[in-house]
Amino acid sequence: MNARLILTLIIVCSLLSSASTVAFSQSASAQDADSYVLEQGDRCQPIEPIESGETVESFYDYRNHETHPPEVERLYSSYGTTHLQEDDTSILFLHEGPDGLSLVMVNDHLGGDTRGGLASLNVTGVPSATEWVVQDDLYTGESNMAEWHRGDGWIAADWIWSDGRTDGGAIRGGLDDEFAITVHPGFNENATFADPDEDFYDPNFHDGGGISDWEYLSGDSDSPDRTDLDLEEPVTLRTGTCDDPFVTTSPTETGSEARILNADPDNAVSIRPQTESNGVRFERLDVTGIDGDATLVFDTQRPDGIESSPDGGDALSHLSVTSESRATDVSGTATFTVDAATLNDYGLEPDAVALYERSDDGWTEAPTTLQDESDETYRFTADVTSLSAVSVAERSESGYSAAVFGIGAMVALASVLGIGWLWSSVRGRGHR
Repeated sequence: MNARLILTLIIVCSLLSSASTVAFSQSASAQDADSYVLEQGDRCQPIEPIESGETVESFYDYRNHETHPPEVERLYSSYGTTHLQEDDTSILFLHEGPDGLSLVMVNDHLGGDTRGGLASLNVTGVPSATEWVVQDDLYTGESNMAEWHRGDGWIAADWIWSDGRTDGGAIRGGLDDEFAITVHPGFNENATFADPDEDFYDPNFHDGGGISDWEYLSGDSDSPDRTDLDLEEPVTLRTGTCDDPFVTTSPTETGSEARILNADPDNAVSIRPQTESNGVRFERLDVTGIDGDATLVFDTQRPDGIESSPDGGDALSHLSVTSESRATDVSGTATFTVDAATLNDYGLEPDAVALYERSDDGWTEAPTTLQDESDETYRFTADVTSLSAVSVAERSESGYSAAVFGIGAMVALASVLGIGWLWSSVRGRGHR
């Protein structure tokens, strides 16, 4: 092979590398969240975040005796949203600020003609980075009865408040990318604190008050559009448009359940199992092959009747998937993370991790790529051809070891080798 041909191959490799980089960037940008919808029952409508130019903590402006001095009014309520509050009404909205996108909920009206109330909200399908960043109430004292919860793929709160005050909060983290979260309401008699067996210091703290209206706010921060919501039906907020498939995820005792509506088998559907076991979290599945409506049940327990791990490797975690109706020929890309502590416990390096999928012939290693990493977590993607069961385990010696470096790195290596070959060829001709 002459030097000119080698140089041509190197240029082609470089162009392919650039093209793959551009394609990856375009794919990533196409998934950026730039539109949002609300779904409840059969209704779907576009919504817009409230933009204030402030962080959500500043916009909410929660005050109590620990956050503000005595000379400042501090009635354990939200002072920043008083212009949005209404008597006996719970409001829900997305907030966009310099800190990113947040979900805000405020119950009742500070200084209003109200008698307090009870409420519980459970938000499912939340990303792993989601956390409570505003907690109304949160302080030291027996009168602080609000309870805050965080689980695998869900986040929740239970509130009880007195007359003329508010309770509520805001969650943030992981909502600046694609998401689909479902808010499950529990107002009045459906709230956790309505249980007569609940033990709190003053059972009459809310003075018999309640929430009579639930509203979603959209658009202008001073005078937003208001949408009436059913007090007893869950609400899904997600990126995309009303033409996209409708996906809701709810936790189960050992995993989660995803309901998909109006899917096109030729178009990818994004599902967030949000299951975690042994430091391994299955964050997302982008799958094709779902036709119409379907239900996928994700379970972190190993299915009965199959070996505990692929041959020659330790299994870190399992995920079994049972499908109903039109989800029998599903394939796509799985995104999962592994805690650094878990790898350390198993004595594994990140490039020794692979995803395996179960078929009639046993465990098959899927092409697995290390996408990014931090001090605490490694994020991988893997291409799967079925979803009956998958396992994260130690990579076999004959597996896709080169896949973890990605196409770009392999092209770069080929380019380096080609340059070395070219240099040797040129030097060889010069010495002839």
